[in-house]
Amino acid sequence: MHRAQRLIASGGPVASIAALALVIAACGSAAVAETQPPVPGTSAAPRELNIIARDYSYVPAHVDLVPGETVLFHVINGGLVLHEALLGTMDQQMAWEQAELVLVDVPPGPTPNVPPPSGFTGTRIVVASGQLLDVTWTVPLTAASDPGGWFVGCHLPGHWAKGMVVPVRLVDDKGNVLPVPGGAAPPSTPPS
Repeated sequence: MHRAQRLIASGGPVASIAALALVIAACGSAAVAETQPPVPGTSAAPRELNIIARDYSYVPAHVDLVPGETVLFHVINGGLVLHEALLGTMDQQMAWEQAELVLVDVPPGPTPNVPPPSGFTGTRIVVASGQLLDVTWTVPLTAASDPGGWFVGCHLPGHWAKGMVVPVRLVDDKGNVLPVPGGAAPPSTPPS
């Protein structure tokens, strides 16, 4: 039995107050763990990142990447339908949104191949329901200079409109968020 439970069990309201004080003191003295800055991945030792696609959201709520690093993405589809994790700038996200319009009203079966839009520098990872797919990708060195920031999105018909997008925060090797060109704040939430 936990000490606070024994105190409460052994003796009335005074013991209960004492136990509550012990619990509060224990909670107050615990150090809050900070998020560690990323150790940038290399081609020989990529940094591993998990992205979980759900029906119609992602976990985590944002993705931190270091320009120039190599990342091994573990993309897991925990949803009931096909999803993708497309990493790219906002302009590239919008280009994919247009490119994937060809998938509207496509009958069930294998997903048709959609060629990447011109100038695409990101990566696209398509995962079936229940599937885990590992993809290694190197973040462009110039990623922090892209206006509007980077995002992870799903452009299968209707998914982006349902909010299936999270921001990418470009950070340095100490975890400091890099500024977006033009002095704007880094993306914290995707545009509607």
